[in-house]
Amino acid sequence: MKKQYVVLTLIFLASTFLFQNCSPSGVQFEQARELASVTEPDVASSGGEAEAEEEAPEIKTKTFTAASKEKAVDMVWVIDNSASMTLGADIIRKNFEKFAHLVENEVDLRVALISKKDVFSLKTHVSLPESMKNGQQVDFMVHSYNALLVAAAATCPGTATDAFCKKILANSRYYKVYSSLNDFFRPQSQKVFVFVTDDDSAANNNTTVQYEADNTNGYVATIKSLAINEDYITAATFKDRMVRAFGKNGSYKVFGFIAAADSKCRARESTVYSSLITSSGGVAFNVCDKDWSKNFSQLSEKVVDYASTEYSLQSEKVKKVLSVTLNGKILIPGTDYTVADGKIALNPTLVKSQGNYIIDVTYTE
Repeated sequence: MKKQYVVLTLIFLASTFLFQNCSPSGVQFEQARELASVTEPDVASSGGEAEAEEEAPEIKTKTFTAASKEKAVDMVWVIDNSASMTLGADIIRKNFEKFAHLVENEVDLRVALISKKDVFSLKTHVSLPESMKNGQQVDFMVHSYNALLVAAAATCPGTATDAFCKKILANSRYYKVYSSLNDFFRPQSQKVFVFVTDDDSAANNNTTVQYEADNTNGYVATIKSLAINEDYITAATFKDRMVRAFGKNGSYKVFGFIAAADSKCRARESTVYSSLITSSGGVAFNVCDKDWSKNFSQLSEKVVDYASTEYSLQSEKVKKVLSVTLNGKILIPGTDYTVADGKIALNPTLVKSQGNYIIDVTYTE
């Protein structure tokens, strides 16, 4: 039988990570990838001799000059604009620009912000800083229950192709956000979603307090009955939308400023967000913290680590990773690297200790 092997070579020239004040310093390296497709000849059952090869193996080479400062990261922040988010929105307004520029110094960052600009009566307005010239804001009122749905709807194509997008496209309440980020994401970028909310997407009891615009009195509170996939979604629905938007092996992580069971403020435990964050390999921060300085520093560090250590094999046909070597040394799966959905995630500590290095990934299709 003919056996097909694909060898992926990632070449990095990296300077060692340096951290100062809990923040990562610059990393510059050049990444080259070589794909070699090798076909082993059949062995004849009668004489044991190999059959003549019909054609030469196909060799593909693609070079990347992208990593760290050139590594593309598309980050989407979704801010809950409900009345209970006054403190959180104020912290975001005061720290967002500084945080974004910190990450921008380390990666090729593009930021999108989904939040209402003018909710002054609730004091939960958040605007994209003017200094972020390559940023994009979706000026939309995000409620406590629908942040996940809003983010998913923003990734829908112009012409709805799946059931979720078709349903949201028919819902006039979401016309401003539907497909709003369809052209925002770059094909080879790593995607990051950050949710800021003191509620959850589960919509307990199927009702919630919703604030709607009023022409005379600003925003007024109403009690609204909620329907799944119309007003809110689950983690499973969000994951399915990400697969449809970015492919089976698309690279994305979810982070969140959310509430835990022991959070000491009037917030609902975010079980849906926690599940989504854990499954994507992201980190959850406590939305009830009064000082988010350490949270922002840790988030910036995690985003840069993500950009520098996780790489997609760019194939949905990957069956099994056979080996990963670093400078010729075979790495230990589970300790030195992990594999999930066609992506290799290197141990950040291992990478930082290497300086310049070459990684070879061998896998079958």
